[in-house]
Amino acid sequence: MAIAIGMAGAAVAWRALATVNSLEDQALQAQARDIQRNLTLASDGTAQLSLPPDLDAAYRYSGGGDLYLVLDRADHVVAASSSEAAALLEPFLREKSSTGFFRSAPSGYYGFATSGDGIRIAVAQDGHHRDVLRDSLMAEFSVAALWLLVPIGAAAVLVGVLTIRRGLRPLSSASIAATEIGPEQPTRRLPLTGMPREIEPLVTAVNSALDRLARGLDVQRRFTADAAHELRTPLSVLTARLDALPGGDIDAMRRDVDRMNRLVEQLLKMARLESLPLDVAQLVDLNDVVIEAISLLAPLAIRQGKELVRAEVERPVIVHGNRSALVTALVNLIENALAHAPPGSAIEVELSADGSIQVLDRGPGVPEAEREAIFRRFHRGRSRGVSGAGLGLAIVAEIATAHGGSVAAASRPGGGAIFSLEVGGVRNAG
Repeated sequence: MAIAIGMAGAAVAWRALATVNSLEDQALQAQARDIQRNLTLASDGTAQLSLPPDLDAAYRYSGGGDLYLVLDRADHVVAASSSEAAALLEPFLREKSSTGFFRSAPSGYYGFATSGDGIRIAVAQDGHHRDVLRDSLMAEFSVAALWLLVPIGAAAVLVGVLTIRRGLRPLSSASIAATEIGPEQPTRRLPLTGMPREIEPLVTAVNSALDRLARGLDVQRRFTADAAHELRTPLSVLTARLDALPGGDIDAMRRDVDRMNRLVEQLLKMARLESLPLDVAQLVDLNDVVIEAISLLAPLAIRQGKELVRAEVERPVIVHGNRSALVTALVNLIENALAHAPPGSAIEVELSADGSIQVLDRGPGVPEAEREAIFRRFHRGRSRGVSGAGLGLAIVAEIATAHGGSVAAASRPGGGAIFSLEVGGVRNAG
């Protein structure tokens, strides 16, 4: 817009100069007609010029700025504004066919020549006079342009910027809405309210694509949940039948079935975590979470000849979270420690006042290269002799993320591993 306004000003200035030149050309032609009207032709072909006093005074007053010259048929000078005029203009009248506008290069005079009835007339104006007039006009035009075009241009640019910003403001709200769309809010869509008509088709297409993705995600989640649910019943029946069968291979088969049951339970938990947003607004005492998780796994630890040790915190550690999910996460961490710790060793569960829960064991530890990968789904690590589907720690990571926290693995001094579950949103630690 600024460039267009500048070009418009230049075009107006160019047109103004062209108009000045045209007006000066018309003035020269008018002067030639005035002189022609005041010429008197005798019967013998001679001519005589008699100018009105005011016109004659105007030529004399110009001090040589305006000139005229009249020649008869015999190329005799009939009249001239001055001797200088005769010397400057006579060369342009020597050629009897010379008519129209001309410019005297040495003197800089600009003139007009015409002829009729054998009489030739030339009028001229010095170039300095024309340049002064043109410069004066341009100076006045420049001042007027600055006072007129600059404020108009600034206002136009400002209005353009404000209009574009106002028109694109709905895109900012759409961008904010887009950042909130995810598996936890699959029904969220980009708003169409106030959206520019040119952008509406794009927003509508994006919303349609999100609808298709949401339907696909919903189908996947329902399939996982349904499959896990349907597998639970036949596995339970199979376990009951194995208990009724005699034979030495029954224990091995029962372990396989237990492993399948655990996989189904973990798949069901993972599907539940993904299908519904987790309510983490409850007030939960992490002491109660630790006690419940240890109580659930105490019989398993006793059967394996291992010990669960709880490091007590005298004061409550209150956080915003979901108690059931936090218990599930801690149970998975303790089960993982029980699976890797040697018989006769202790698994320690420590709670810190800052909302951190640590599970320490004396197992083989976790190689540094695998400390991030073990929290991915179906990653089972390199430990031998340990059954599992690689979903337990992935569930822990999902629950930690939902609580604004994290889970990490590290080496324990003296051998073993330390798993730290950080829970965000600590409200009270005492």
